Amino acid sequence: MIDARRIRGLTAVVFGAGLTATAQAAPLSANPIAVAIRHGECHTAVDLVIQGAAANDAPAVYLGGRMLDAGICVRQDGAAAAKFFARAGDLGDPDSSLQYAAKVGQGEGFEQSYQHAGEICRAAGLDPQARLSDYSLGYACTVRGVASRLLRENLPAGAFRPDSGPLLVEFNPASPEVSIRQTPEVEIAHEPLTGSHIRRARVNPHRAIQDAWLSAMATVPKPDPGRLDNQVVKLSLDVDMALDRRQVEATADPDHTLRPLVPENLGPVMVPLIPHK
Repeated sequence: MIDARRIRGLTAVVFGAGLTATAQAAPLSANPIAVAIRHGECHTAVDLVIQGAAANDAPAVYLGGRMLDAGICVRQDGAAAAKFFARAGDLGDPDSSLQYAAKVGQGEGFEQSYQHAGEICRAAGLDPQARLSDYSLGYACTVRGVASRLLRENLPAGAFRPDSGPLLVEFNPASPEVSIRQTPEVEIAHEPLTGSHIRRARVNPHRAIQDAWLSAMATVPKPDPGRLDNQVVKLSLDVDMALDRRQVEATADPDHTLRPLVPENLGPVMVPLIPHK
């Protein structure tokens, strides 16, 4: 178990004021936190989050949020993850800001507001042509965030080839339809279909994206239809699977797999930071 005083230190560092922003540069898969998780070293991963946060390292804070959000090495806590994403965004990471915005749109860790979520997403670089109102953009950005999380959780490991391009969609907030404009290259399974020399793709990306998008729309708070713009916005979906709960489940020491390294201490410490209604 992580000592409560260390978690208080992490909380103060992550959410303290006046820190210098740092930019995310290296791929997340190469981050020592992600490497530790791939090897099932949960204690090391949590230690690195604490150390990185103390050094104002935005990727470390972001990865701490991803760990909390997915329940990787720590007990799942989406509201606490939202605070980590907000702080990593303050430290200069636009991807973290988008995660933070999606939490605001869901009302997880913060008061629910599509208007505020849209303001955050616009500041992070979405809809540079200002085709959508902040409210519509916040709704679209929230659906994007939830759909991205569902894809990361449900796609098979290694579904897409690394560095083969982004996953881009176009979405009209006033319509349930999403148009898929670009997907990363799909990995081909090693085993051929039975009785054939034809190798099959690991995933049908269009079907997976459509399913995730529809599920996300059904999950997020219902928007006010009268405030949704009948305009299309282009969005990229985050399918970076540098952190995967299944990696821990497959490789970690059984005594350490998903142990509550943080949560029992984190909960009480976070109470002043997460208002309860």
